Amino acid sequence: MMIDLSKFTDSYERKARLYPALICFFPIMVSVSISYPKVFSTLSGFVAIAAAVGLLQLLSHLARDRGKSIESDLFRKWGGMPSVTIFRHRDNRLPSPAKLKYHEVLSKISKIKSPSKEDELQQPTKADEIYLSWSDYLRGKTRDQKKYSLVFKENINYGFRRNLLGIKWFCILSSIIATALLFIPVYNGGEITNIIVAATIFYIIYSFIFLFVVKPSWVKVVAEAYGKQLIEAVNA
Repeated sequence: MMIDLSKFTDSYERKARLYPALICFFPIMVSVSISYPKVFSTLSGFVAIAAAVGLLQLLSHLARDRGKSIESDLFRKWGGMPSVTIFRHRDNRLPSPAKLKYHEVLSKISKIKSPSKEDELQQPTKADEIYLSWSDYLRGKTRDQKKYSLVFKENINYGFRRNLLGIKWFCILSSIIATALLFIPVYNGGEITNIIVAATIFYIIYSFIFLFVVKPSWVKVVAEAYGKQLIEAVNA
């Protein structure tokens, strides 16, 4: 049974929070459909009911909470929030002339004096507090999803990857359970069919992706892209 998820969640909720949760459960659902098709048919009806009563919303919140729980640790490993560190004089993601121009504009808008290189070196925490204020201001300014579509897109990308990293080990566990579900009928005398072999290969690839791709560095790429789009909103 096909469910139109757009009826139950907004774009950010769906793509950044719900999709990671569904990706986590996907291997188990595939195995149930192969090994226990009648059970899967019944579960399909339950999914429609779950969507109607808000259980999909619960799944999205669980994924979001796991993602948020690792966020402070990610920022610590990266040396700060990317949408804050991009303002630092010592950060090289933006050309120095462009960064000075952004400092000038945001200093004027916020009425908070921009830290000089020397100020930043002598009082890095105070400088970051100013940069955080600028970042918060830009987040508030860019809430119009149509006008700032690139900012919104990168924010979704960041939320998706962060939340997927947050549930990484649950996804790997899901693939292990899914593999076991595939072979229970085989243990009870069933045959190893081509679809079972194909599904097993898929689960191995799935697990390898989570082990070797879904890492903090994978999340950092889009976090920095979001920070860059956010600061470029000054020009809009």
